[in-house]
Amino acid sequence: MGNSAEVKMVPALCTQCGGKLTVDPSKETADCPFCGASFLVEKAINNYQVQHATFEHVDNVNIDMSGTVHSVLDFVGKQMSEGRELKRELRREEKELAAENQKQFFMNFFKIGLPMLVILFIMLMVMNFFFGDDSREGVTTAEAGEEAGTVSYEVSRGLLYLDIPNPEGYNWEYDMFNSRDVSLEDESNRNGVHFTISPSHSFGTAYAVLHWRDENYADWDGYFVYEVEVEDGVITDVTDVSSVDDMESFIY
Repeated sequence: MGNSAEVKMVPALCTQCGGKLTVDPSKETADCPFCGASFLVEKAINNYQVQHATFEHVDNVNIDMSGTVHSVLDFVGKQMSEGRELKRELRREEKELAAENQKQFFMNFFKIGLPMLVILFIMLMVMNFFFGDDSREGVTTAEAGEEAGTVSYEVSRGLLYLDIPNPEGYNWEYDMFNSRDVSLEDESNRNGVHFTISPSHSFGTAYAVLHWRDENYADWDGYFVYEVEVEDGVITDVTDVSSVDDMESFIY
């Protein structure tokens, strides 16, 4: 009759009901005498060792935490990597959105803004044409001396205004015969002599002529010739002013 090796039983805890029992560590599974459930022997032994571990024999407790730690670290690393990738993707989308918005802005500007600016410019030109004050103004003095009086001229609202505030004993008249392509619209002698002159044609150069003389003499002492520019039926500027003794010497 052969000798059989004596089996060393070790304490364990049932993995189902937690009942304290002894098991054969060489076996893979066993049945709980309390609840009848089958359990893994190694896991039941580990449960018992964890529950009854002390500082004196803590080295005998075999708990493998390396797998759990690695799993946690892998999870955290994966989450961080996914977070960085998400941030990069968001930055790319923000840049693309900004570029698209800028492109849309310029498209809207050329479709709407530029025509509006053109319309505004045209409106300003029209307002300046109808409501603007003067294109040019100045003063003309007779060659015979300031005692003959001075003439101030101004272009405003498409008309030429000639004003002699102090005639100083001299007669001033609008010379209709020598004037070219303009007409005397109004003449006033209140507080001086004032002439309002309008163009009689639509485009080109026109000439307004004033003559003056000492009121004690019959002959005319001199002439002032105002060369004006006419556009769209209105006077836009005084381009030249001449003082001559007689109109025969003047070249238009």
